Amino acid sequence: MTCLSRMTTLFVGLTLLGGCAYKGGDIGDPIHRKFHWASFVAGDDIAANCSADLPDRVRLVYNAVWGEQVRIYEWDSLRRNLRVRVIGAGDLRDIRPMDDPVAAWRAAEASVPLDAAAYDGLTAALADSGGFGPPAVGVELPSHSFFWAAATCRQGKFTFTGWAYPSKAFDAARFPAALFALDPGRDGVHPVGVVPLDVMREYDKNRGAINDFTFKVGANGMVR
Repeated sequence: MTCLSRMTTLFVGLTLLGGCAYKGGDIGDPIHRKFHWASFVAGDDIAANCSADLPDRVRLVYNAVWGEQVRIYEWDSLRRNLRVRVIGAGDLRDIRPMDDPVAAWRAAEASVPLDAAAYDGLTAALADSGGFGPPAVGVELPSHSFFWAAATCRQGKFTFTGWAYPSKAFDAARFPAALFALDPGRDGVHPVGVVPLDVMREYDKNRGAINDFTFKVGANGMVR
């Protein structure tokens, strides 16, 4: 690990989770993300506004090793646009101290219109993968690995669930391929694989400079 990448990892590792409930706002902003990430992934805002007379909403988070890449996918039954946000490792060479000192850690964003076939295809793929059914209670989603997390409101029912790698459920899920096919940045998606041991990262973790975290699926949402 180079000095530059190590500094980037340290910055990301120090801006992890906050206990504040997410009620909206730009999760792509690293300062906002610091205080609201767990609540955002849990879909607290979706759960608070989930009823049969409101549009269906879907939020999927692909954690491709925290601090390296996270991809957020959202859509709803009203606007039918796929919103894609990508949080990368950050590059200290992109820092603009006078203009925007956290620019290197802001999420890149894109929007993809969904026609009826694409919308129905995404919904069906997520349903077939268990995204709207009983949650995978007990599944743990560690930050220093690969996982998918889903927070959804469908026909007035809220569900939070997840798929951890490696697992049969992760491998069987159909929605990742459907999402990646629509993602304008599909060529940059980090593929799953074994996370190699990084001696310097372990040193930083042991001295408290990096804090890994784990989300857990509960029967009625994320376990807190």
